[in-house]
Amino acid sequence: MNDLAPEYVSARRVLLDALTALEGHLDNLVLVGAQAVYHHSGSADLNVPLMTTDADLAVNTHELADAPEIGGLMRAAGFNPGSNPGHWLAMNGVSVDLMVVPYQAGTTKASARAARIAPHEKLTARIAPGLEPALLDNEIVTIAGLEPGDARTCDLRVAGPAALLTAKAIKIGERLGQAGRQPDRLREKDALDVFRVLQAIEVPDLVRGFAKHREDEHAASATNQALSLFHEHGATSQGLLAQLAATASQGDPVVAPSFAALVNDLLTAVNSSSTT
Repeated sequence: MNDLAPEYVSARRVLLDALTALEGHLDNLVLVGAQAVYHHSGSADLNVPLMTTDADLAVNTHELADAPEIGGLMRAAGFNPGSNPGHWLAMNGVSVDLMVVPYQAGTTKASARAARIAPHEKLTARIAPGLEPALLDNEIVTIAGLEPGDARTCDLRVAGPAALLTAKAIKIGERLGQAGRQPDRLREKDALDVFRVLQAIEVPDLVRGFAKHREDEHAASATNQALSLFHEHGATSQGLLAQLAATASQGDPVVAPSFAALVNDLLTAVNSSSTT
């Protein structure tokens, strides 16, 4: 299905607005989240259009320049800080989320939500585990506008498919832990995004991505955690991840068993590669 939801088109416009503002920091930004997923997966063979209402950027603070100051750039481009650290709202209500991995966050406080990346202002970015692989598993891609009249393009790092599977799995795992007190935090769409990647990317390519993650202790730890979650919740058609994806696909009966089969193929290949 090739239809683009208007929310997705708007989210791309706002992403390009933010990237234009952050031009001096582009080499330290990595596109993650749904827009990165859709870059790799396309529309896939699903009856659900591509849809997202925001843009997610991982900020690699290694060699991040002190100037220009990021918060000031975002404000000058028409963004306002939201209620959470790193959540920047455009005038049309679409958000751009700036995120930093825990080991680069400048604080070890368990309760901390905002990354300390001075001299950039305190609430510029939030701490987000699971993005560690994206900092080394990425490639530069030309991001373009999605609507007539928006001819802008931007060359930007986009997280690889294996890095996106890791990030999505850890995000879902966090929300599973919160489901008891915040059941609305568990979103079916995250599992459907996982399914899109599993459908679109060949297993050997994913295995190579996961192997690359092993080159870094932080990325390896995140990926191991994600693979454990896939094993526990995604390896059967009755597993939570498979069922969430099926719900998000508007009840397509093929999705849950296909999800489980793809997860099992991936886990078998990853286990085989790690023992050779």
